[in-house]
Amino acid sequence: MKKVMLAVLLGVISLGVIGAAAGKIQVDNVAYAFGSVIAGTFVSHGFIVTNIGDSPLTVTSVRTSCGCTVVDLEKTVLAAGESEVLRADLSTNGCHGRIEKRIYVESDDHTNALVTLRLAGVVNPAQPYHMTIGDLEYMFYMLVDVRDADAYAAAHLMGAMNIPVDQLSEWTDRFPKKALVILYDDDGALSDPAAKALNDESFSNVKSLMGGLNEWMNLLGDEFILRAKTE
Repeated sequence: MKKVMLAVLLGVISLGVIGAAAGKIQVDNVAYAFGSVIAGTFVSHGFIVTNIGDSPLTVTSVRTSCGCTVVDLEKTVLAAGESEVLRADLSTNGCHGRIEKRIYVESDDHTNALVTLRLAGVVNPAQPYHMTIGDLEYMFYMLVDVRDADAYAAAHLMGAMNIPVDQLSEWTDRFPKKALVILYDDDGALSDPAAKALNDESFSNVKSLMGGLNEWMNLLGDEFILRAKTE
């Protein structure tokens, strides 16, 4: 009997030591009130997660209450006294009225294993003349005229920037990673091989306008064409 009691006592003491040495999670503010925004606005906030314990803390999971909220915690193991920013980005596209979105942070803090964070505010309807950042990102593309500067100045598609084909390699690191990049010249003689070469280099979002500017004008005339002013 004494041996049993001793074993139980040692177990309790061991658990107490483990508990005392465990990491302990603290968040600077568990609720962020973003006020009033227009539907389609992105709301961003950084929650500061700190380990106030005396042993490492491991964040095992970060979940959200809906797909409209994206979170990022770069470092998930925090040393004693260390802090890390938990970035939360909320898209209010499709939302209206008062909303509250939640973020669930799970860790190996045995005394507070689940912390719930909140993003709350009011979403007002967009006006007919508004366009959201999300819509623009979805529609965005980059139009590139790969002819020489004189040909570009004479006539080019509205919104196109001029990057002569022999200079494309100097610009590829500036190309958007997600958006469509459309190359064109007069007939595709320059843009087709340029697009193929960039595709071979993993720039799969780069395309060549079939038939080039000549085919555009054959089909659509001067629609969206900017020409040099003549005296």
